[in-house]
Amino acid sequence: MRTTAPFRAAIALGAVLVLASCSAGGAPPPSESSTAVADRTATVVYGGQITPSHLDPHRGVTENDIPMLRYWYDTLTTVVGNGGEPAPFLAESWELSDDGKTFTMKLREGVTFVDGEPLDAAAVVANFDRMINDPNSTVAYVLAPIIESSEVVDPLTVKLNLKGGGGALPTILASRPGMMVSPKALADPEVLVTQPIGAGAFELVSATPGSRYASERRDDYWDKDAYKFAKLDYLVQADTATRLNALQAGESTLTSVIGAQKQEAEAAGLVTWQSTKPGTSFYRFSMNSERAAFGDKRVRQAMSAAVNRDAISTALFAGQCIPSAQPYPEGYFARSTTLDDSKWKNFDPAFSKKLLAEAGYPDGFSFTAAVPTLSTYQNFAQILQAQFADIGITMNIEVIDTTQARQAFVTGSADALVGFFGGGTDPGIYAMSAYSPKSGDNPGGLTTENMAALLAETQRSIDIDERHIAFEALMDEAFEMGPAQIVVCHPIGVHASQTTVSDFDQTGPLGASYALRTMTVSK
Repeated sequence: MRTTAPFRAAIALGAVLVLASCSAGGAPPPSESSTAVADRTATVVYGGQITPSHLDPHRGVTENDIPMLRYWYDTLTTVVGNGGEPAPFLAESWELSDDGKTFTMKLREGVTFVDGEPLDAAAVVANFDRMINDPNSTVAYVLAPIIESSEVVDPLTVKLNLKGGGGALPTILASRPGMMVSPKALADPEVLVTQPIGAGAFELVSATPGSRYASERRDDYWDKDAYKFAKLDYLVQADTATRLNALQAGESTLTSVIGAQKQEAEAAGLVTWQSTKPGTSFYRFSMNSERAAFGDKRVRQAMSAAVNRDAISTALFAGQCIPSAQPYPEGYFARSTTLDDSKWKNFDPAFSKKLLAEAGYPDGFSFTAAVPTLSTYQNFAQILQAQFADIGITMNIEVIDTTQARQAFVTGSADALVGFFGGGTDPGIYAMSAYSPKSGDNPGGLTTENMAALLAETQRSIDIDERHIAFEALMDEAFEMGPAQIVVCHPIGVHASQTTVSDFDQTGPLGASYALRTMTVSK
């Protein structure tokens, strides 16, 4: 049997992401992280910017709302370290058979859902059946090519019978496909529209959709060391200045900051926390290859070469966004070290104009891009608009609600989308969405004859080194095809907090959503 290392698990979950230090600035914490005494009655108010597209994890339409869903829904596995290694969570161990036909998981004992139902093998099987077969499922495209069926072996053991490669399952199940819903709620899915019913640490007690989500920590949560505070209020604050102002006024406990806001927060006496490396998220410009002039590879390449990534990183993020044309950051196992992406990444307007002329657009063309209402996205869109104008392309901007903007692109009714990929626990989650025909990030169905086989190869092995080789081949194919998404930069996570916060380590694939799990709030 090929196994993960429980798995290599002398890993304590409470410390699982304390693998690389963050840099802290501004006013020092009241005490060193090793001696800070947690106020377990504290209320943490987090200034966020994303309204979840759905409180049902199997029906959401964007990876960007997953960090918020993690407070209510634990996943079967988790990922740790800069390389995204899988680690135990609701599943304590797993194994992929030598013939690659079965994937067996042993579940953690004594875990319950927020409604009191047990998280057992029957509940997990019910979730897989629903995720794969429900016509409204937004995770079926990930699981259906891999899993033929699931079955109960014993009360705490689940066996997945595979029709595709199962090597990626340990990291795939650390994201939305691994979020388990109470079987009682599955019988009445309408309740999940307003109330998350998961096995996470928190219960949603009140909500003003699009504004505030107030949760309380469960007394019966299985991990006693996680989330050392009593309440978590998530504020939806789309404007970056509004979030920082609220923090400075003492109305919130912590929030993300962008660019020069880091120095502004430090000057105000707040603590700042900066990751040492970028995660798997990135800012992007997505094109529907069936609309405007985007069906021509030369046009897509011209637009990529017209993007001055260094200028965007400097202007919007004070250099805290690492320029890249690849969807995976430096140091991550899926990033290609052999691909020559210079003709896509390098800023070269003359080359762009030459390609446009060859494609039959010497005078450019016009299109309309959907842009979410978040201020960062609007600023990003305006810079892209100016850079595209320099090569004769007119980008009209249509600012609409964040979820509606995403929906417009996914359904094929928008020419393009300016936005952000919130990162993934497995690189295949993005690859399947971006390079599979008619998937969420590829409404134009852009693909090649070899793409399906290459995607399957990235999922075959459980070995990271073998998967790296497979992703290099996939990236070669994707850039030869001419990706329909322009990757711009991978942000480095920066947060500001009150001086009562310590142990906020956002380094790792899950970023801030997991940092709250280990942080301390003192009185």
